[in-house]
This record gives sequence, structure tokens and C-alpha cells, in this order.
Amino acid sequence: MSREETMEEMVARRNKWLLRFFTMHGYDVRIVGDAQKPAVVLNDMAVLSCYVKNFDLHFTKEPFSDEIVKSFKLKSEMEASKHELQEAIELSTHRPAYKIKLTSTDMFLVGYNYLNSEQSLGRYPVFAKYNPKVYFDKEYAVKLAESLKQEGYDISIN
Repeated sequence: MSREETMEEMVARRNKWLLRFFTMHGYDVRIVGDAQKPAVVLNDMAVLSCYVKNFDLHFTKEPFSDEIVKSFKLKSEMEASKHELQEAIELSTHRPAYKIKLTSTDMFLVGYNYLNSEQSLGRYPVFAKYNPKVYFDKEYAVKLAESLKQEGYDISIN
């Protein structure tokens, strides 16, 4: 007996195919943000000018543009070549992504823990080598870095 797929299961399947599409062609990407409207981050350096709608991946000319330069149908077995994906990436202008680095280490801000998580009291940063938090707004990243510097952390923005 089969059952209907929930919206959450469908979105998870689509996002799995989205990740596979890039990784099968050798790209280091991760998706961040809202699972329904994920941002695709390449090499933790740039937010790709693309979006997914249903099972279609659309690359746009520039961030927040409506001008689609290339589209791909996301499937369990993708038919697009590495060359086609590379072309789509090159036809688009992408936004930089910013990371907060613990200076003199290879560790980045990955999140926060709390002394009392139930009341969100005593927040302190957590640093690690992998999956850094990425910020799309440089001003926000600078503001956050400055607040961490005031707490005594030796921080830089990458």
C-alpha cells in the first residue's frame, strides 16, 4: 500500500536532487535558509543567482532578477552535462557570501550555544572547520564581527 508524499517529503526529495545535481558535476555547494526557497552557496564563497520552483532550477542573470538565463529540470537521474551547468553559472552574476573566521586558525563561526537554552541566556559562539554560517549582507557580518571583537574574540571576515 502506497501513501501520498507530504509536502515536507517532496521538498526534501527535491533539495536532495538539487544538491546531487551540483555535486555529481564536482561542485562544492550547500543549500541554506528556508527549505522551500533554499539559497545555493558555492564553495562557501558565493550565493548563486538561481532558485528552485517545484522541480525546476532557474539561473537568473543577476541576483533578484526575473531574467532567466538557463533552466534545468531536477530529476533523480539528471540529464544535463557539466558543461551546461558551468555555462549557467558563468552566465549569471552571483552575490558574495561572508564568513566570520577566528583569526590565526582555520575555524569559522558555525553557530551559537547558550548557558540556558530554554531562556536563550548566556549566548556564546561556536567555531569549527566545516559548514560555517554564511552571511549575505556584508554590513550585518561586519556588525556581528565587531560585537564578537568586543567580547574578546580575534575575528576577521572572509
